[in-house]
Amino acid sequence: MQYHDLEDKEIETEYGVVHYKFYYGESDSLVLVHGLAADSRSWSRFIEFLPENYTVCIPDLLGHGTSEAPRINYNVEIQKDILHLIIKRESIKGTFMMGHSYGGWITAAYASTYSDVNGIILEDAGGLRSFFDEVRGTEKREQYKKELLKKALQLNAKEYVIKSILEDEFTESELTPKQLSRIKIPALILWGENDDVIPSKFAEVFNKEITGSVVRIINGGRHTSHYSNAQAVAALVTDFINGRLV
Repeated sequence: MQYHDLEDKEIETEYGVVHYKFYYGESDSLVLVHGLAADSRSWSRFIEFLPENYTVCIPDLLGHGTSEAPRINYNVEIQKDILHLIIKRESIKGTFMMGHSYGGWITAAYASTYSDVNGIILEDAGGLRSFFDEVRGTEKREQYKKELLKKALQLNAKEYVIKSILEDEFTESELTPKQLSRIKIPALILWGENDDVIPSKFAEVFNKEITGSVVRIINGGRHTSHYSNAQAVAALVTDFINGRLV
């Protein structure tokens, strides 16, 4: 499956038009949620290793890629609700959702709220309260925000969108043990062995709080293993969808 094989589609939301790529297959369905400052193209290498008969949906999150970027306060709630609109619009049944970093945060929040996904894959996911507790109110947090903003602008992200996300104190949307305990579907936790953005120790936090989840560490992987180790990650995701990971 090649990125250019996917159809360009749009959906009108109360916040503006959101763009997504879509490919209809006869087998399993997979929604891919990119990270902060990225867009649907970040999955281009990964999808080359997916089965050709998968249905694949890859949104540009609001404020990212070619989706509209209104001047609003961006948060996880808005993004997950837009994903729900897309899934309903396309009548995607029994889907799996995979989120990377900020997208993993959105994916976990989605699964704790909605019941229309069969399983989730969290790759180097953000959003854990325990992670923010380590840096909240410290110089380390300010440095972390500066580094993320710098990286985002290097990706030609919209500065006011990224600043809106980073300036949010997150207290209302952080992933707590109580919220994660509401996830009652299979979950695969993927983490790059050498992630220098969110340490791999947080994979075990997700694993502890999501009942029945499984963890796989990507040897040599960093924060974007779905790109740098695309074939290995795609194999794990396919095995998970097929029920072969325990």
